[in-house]
Amino acid sequence: MSEWREQLELDGQGAVYEQIKRALSVNIRSGDWAPGHRVPGEEDLADHFGAARMTVHRALRELTDEGLIIRRRRAGSFVALPPPPAAMLEIVDMSSLIPGRGQRYSYECLVNETISADEETAKRMRLEPGSPVQRILCRHYADEDVVELEERWINLTLLPEARSAAFDRSSPGAWLLSVAPWTEAEHTVSAHNADTVTAERLDTAIGQACLILERRTFQAQSVVTYARLTHPGDRHSMSERFIPGNGSQS
Repeated sequence: MSEWREQLELDGQGAVYEQIKRALSVNIRSGDWAPGHRVPGEEDLADHFGAARMTVHRALRELTDEGLIIRRRRAGSFVALPPPPAAMLEIVDMSSLIPGRGQRYSYECLVNETISADEETAKRMRLEPGSPVQRILCRHYADEDVVELEERWINLTLLPEARSAAFDRSSPGAWLLSVAPWTEAEHTVSAHNADTVTAERLDTAIGQACLILERRTFQAQSVVTYARLTHPGDRHSMSERFIPGNGSQS
């Protein structure tokens, strides 16, 4: 297992235990360490990183709590099966989700404009064509990788304050969770290959398979927001576990 020493480096950002978490999780999330791969032991990791064993223990404990590794008494730590990505079918704040997985989160707003809804957008949002909507195009990053391209339209009839919201600093999803109660959500999942524009925005190859989640949230019968969330297929996955007679559990 000596080759792992060349794979693990601290990045100098934040507390040492957080850096150790990131160093380990990069190898897990990239697939370099497949499920069942034995993770180096606490003593070896402490020696490699020049860290206290308690610091390494905390990093491994948090990776265990997050479902990335499993720890077996006397046998050691092993890479777990990938956890289901809660962000796909639950309405969550990416700025909280991504750090919770041991990765650095960052956000970039590309477009923030008030427009008149065209026929297609108006139909999706149950509005009259020409109704005012706020359109935001933004990117969410985990470490240095774009993991989600978010294009969102907000109904300004219901939420006129969205015109002046600071989407250059905070994502529309996070803002909506804090200000806009909703009674129902609708999801549509599809897959497409990235065209030239999408590939550039996702910093991926043209033709890369992408997982797309289209989401509408409602207040009674009115659409609050419609979002199209695009994920590079090599950086995102989706899974469900089913129990007969009891529906599904994520």
